[in-house]
Amino acid sequence: MCHCGLPQPFADCCGRFVSRAIDAPDAQSLMRSRYSAFCEQAIDYLCFTCSEKALEQNPRDEVAEFAQAARFVRLQIMDYEPGDALAYVEFKAFYIIADTLHCIHERSQFIQRHHQWKYDSGRLFEAADVKLKRNDPCPCLSGNKFKKCCMS
Repeated sequence: MCHCGLPQPFADCCGRFVSRAIDAPDAQSLMRSRYSAFCEQAIDYLCFTCSEKALEQNPRDEVAEFAQAARFVRLQIMDYEPGDALAYVEFKAFYIIADTLHCIHERSQFIQRHHQWKYDSGRLFEAADVKLKRNDPCPCLSGNKFKKCCMS
């Protein structure tokens, strides 16, 4: 299964985009591939898929530091509004830092420039952090206990 949650292997799903073998055909595919890039710590791809405005707001060193610190465990697409040059994806990305489950809940705006989709901006929604205990169900939804799965 790909990091993004789709049933294909990473190489046949988001890996094609992260390796830049082909461009993401739409904003949702780009969103999924960016999530997978965080999982893979593919910082070059994350920067390449940002608009200039987004890259100014999210400098490469900060993106790299965050990707290295976080263990991403689940992506949930909440809504998708496709468009020809402008599209929106609302998602929840769950990640763990120091045995605490965090959630990025964002409505992201994507723009298409020169036939390539780019992350442009996002509106964050408040999401509560949860301190995980060893015997809690793992937030990756594997069915295992946290201590036997994603615990650091």
